[in-house]
Amino acid sequence: MTEINTQIDKKSAKRNAKAQAAADKAHRKASRPWFKKKRFLFPLILLVIIIIVIAANSGKKDSAATSAGATSAASAQAAGPAAPSGTAAQLQALAAAKGYLDSGIGFSQASLIKQLTSSAGNGFAQADAQWAVDHSGADWNGQALKAAKGYLASGMGFSQASLTKQLTSSAGNEFTAPQAEAAVANSGADWNAEAVKAAKGYMSSGMGFSRQSLIAQLTSAAGNQFTDAQAGYAADQVGLK
Repeated sequence: MTEINTQIDKKSAKRNAKAQAAADKAHRKASRPWFKKKRFLFPLILLVIIIIVIAANSGKKDSAATSAGATSAASAQAAGPAAPSGTAAQLQALAAAKGYLDSGIGFSQASLIKQLTSSAGNGFAQADAQWAVDHSGADWNGQALKAAKGYLASGMGFSQASLTKQLTSSAGNEFTAPQAEAAVANSGADWNAEAVKAAKGYMSSGMGFSRQSLIAQLTSAAGNQFTDAQAGYAADQVGLK
C-alpha cells in the first residue's frame, strides 16, 4: 500500500512540475518586450522594408531628374546660341562676312565693311554690312594677329614699326592701334631675321647697295624702319662687312 502511495506521489509531483514549467513559460512570454513578440515583429519588418523601397525609388527619381537636367543642359550647350534673325540681305551679308573672317587673311572691322560694301567686292548696302559685322562674333585682336602673321610669312621683311604701320594704315588693314600693337607683340617675330629678309630683297633687286646705303634703306622712316642694330646685323649676314 505504501508503495502504491509513493508512485501516486511521484506522478503528482511530475504533473505539478510540468504545470509549473508551463506557467513559467507563459509568464516569460507575457513579460517579453512588445518589439520581441511575433505579432509585433512581422509588421515592424514589413514597415522597414516599405521605407527602404520608398527611399530607393526616390533616389532613382532624383538621379533620373538630375540626369535629364544634365542631358538637357548639354544639348542646349551643344546647340550653341540661336542664330540671329534678320532680313534676307542681312543674313547674306553675314554669311559673306563670316567667310572673310574664316579665310585667314585677317580683317579689321573697317576693312571688312569696306569689302562687303565695295562695288568690286560684295556690293551690300552699308546698313546690311554693318549689321553683318555687328553679328559676326569676330575677335578683332585675333584677326589682327592673323594679318600680322600673314605679312611676316610673305618673305618681304617687316620691322616692328613697319608692320604696325601696315596693320593700321587706311591703305592697309585699318586695325586700331591697340589691336595692331597686340598683334605685333604676340606675333613671335624674329626682327633680326626679318631685317635679313628685307636686306636680301634689296640685294637681289639689281639696284646695287653698299653697306652704308643698305643700312640707310633698312632704317629709313620711309623704308623699313629697322633699328640700327637690326640693320647692321642684316648687312653682315648678306656679306656687306
